[in-house]
Amino acid sequence: MADLTWSVVEEALLTALKTELGSLVQTVASYQGNWLQDLQHQARRLPAVLVSLQSTRGEWVAMRSSDLVLDFVVLVAVRPFRGEAEARTQEGGIYQILEGVRRALWRQDLGLAITPFSLEKEEPWLTSPELAVYGAEYRTSLVKNF
Repeated sequence: MADLTWSVVEEALLTALKTELGSLVQTVASYQGNWLQDLQHQARRLPAVLVSLQSTRGEWVAMRSSDLVLDFVVLVAVRPFRGEAEARTQEGGIYQILEGVRRALWRQDLGLAITPFSLEKEEPWLTSPELAVYGAEYRTSLVKNF
């Protein structure tokens, strides 16, 4: 495997999501910081998919090489105009967008020298009259040579 950087993996992940989701979402972007504040107070257009590198950890493999495990969080956010249930189940709702995220990422290596992404968990993060957000956690790893 080649020696990759986090930013290369994140950029490939964003490209795969943009390609798969197309016009189903208005925004596909990287974020770092307060996702709720970003969604509520900035001009992000919904539905939105936000991606963040959540954590990394190294696992020693050989004398001069380690696996670097990368955990990404993909947030899917919609405005529940017709109520919470509709926000999940309607055309263009959270469930349909999450299915598109799975097609783009789950068991995919995105053309990079990485372990294919595994889906670790999907769960609701926020449900309010103004915003419905689900999070999906994906994991991959790459080799770092020293």
